[in-house]
Parts: sequence; structure tokens; C-alpha cells
Amino acid sequence: MPLTAIAKEMQQLLNAETAVVAIAEDTGQTIFYAAAVGKHAAFIAGKRSATHHSGLCGAVLASGKAALVCHPQTDVRIRQDLAEQLGITTALAVPVTDNGILVGALMALNRLDGQPFTQAEEQALMSYAETVKFE
Repeated sequence: MPLTAIAKEMQQLLNAETAVVAIAEDTGQTIFYAAAVGKHAAFIAGKRSATHHSGLCGAVLASGKAALVCHPQTDVRIRQDLAEQLGITTALAVPVTDNGILVGALMALNRLDGQPFTQAEEQALMSYAETVKFE
């Protein structure tokens, strides 16, 4: 499935303002934001960042665990400059693996209804990530 289609599906699944597919490169040292849909897609898609400086996706790649953020202004996993610039009020990211190897992350920013993401949505995105294959 094309990466943009994955982003669209997760955007619908989570009622998200922005959905992002990030791929780990250079043995996890770099993140490539391969696809994005929604409000901030043009700002995010196609960019690369050092994993240690990339915020939420970097935290997910470093830990291999999902990250649910309901208070971005106090969460160290979120880049504060980007949270302020993009108006991030809630975020969710989960790892994507292929045969046990961490290959990337799926990230959603802000719900369209203004509510924070919940643990139920985290579980739904984790289940979805298990079905994802990057092309």
C-alpha cells in the first residue's frame, strides 16, 4: 500500500488533523517523513531529521514503544518549537516493525474535534501499525 494511503487511513481511523508516516533510515539514526496528510502535511512531508532531534517519532524509535501525548507543553518527547508553531494540543505515535525490526513510526497530530487522543486510540493505532507494510 502506498505510504500516503496509509496516512489517509490512519487519519480517518483517529479523526486526526494531521497523519504522518515516518521511516527509520541509517540504522535508526535518521527519520524520513515519507508521507503526511492533513493540515500540516506540506510542512512535514519529505523532511529528514536526526532521530535524537526529531521529537515524538524519535522517542518512539528510541524506545520502540507507543507515545500518547495529552499535554505537549510539558512533555519532553515533543519538540516545543514545533508544538507551538503547529499548534499541537495532542499527539500520538506508534512504532512500525517488519519481522521484529523497527522500521518507522506512525504519528497523528490533533484530533479534528479538539479532544485529546485516548488510550483506546493508541491501541487502535498500534493494531493498525501491525498490519502496515512499507513499500
